[in-house]
Amino acid sequence: MTAPTFPRFEQLREQQLVSVHRQFSSDDLEQWSRLAGLEQPVSRVPEPLIAGLFSYLLGMELPGKGTNYLKQSMTFAEQARVDEPLTATVRISRLRPDKALVNLETICCGDNDRVICRGEALVLFQC
Repeated sequence: MTAPTFPRFEQLREQQLVSVHRQFSSDDLEQWSRLAGLEQPVSRVPEPLIAGLFSYLLGMELPGKGTNYLKQSMTFAEQARVDEPLTATVRISRLRPDKALVNLETICCGDNDRVICRGEALVLFQC
């Protein structure tokens, strides 16, 4: 039996990384609060908005379309402030071609490289 091949998976390399830059305004937080059904707008950037930056990167950039989340962990060290420039980055830490699995390190930093959140993700990428 021949092992399946995944051309896009084979283009991935360990230590490959991508980043996205974003800042959330008070209007963004107000809209998020309404969508979440909160009576009062939040005053700090909610953790799900930070997690969404990683979701964007994994699903659209690295590995990209065709990614299936298997698990993700995040530890929040600090809270992100309104209008604070944020940089979220995902980096491939391990590739397992036999199972089309990709392990990634995730980090989000604010002003002066202040660490907001660190974590890991495991995705299936059969493309």
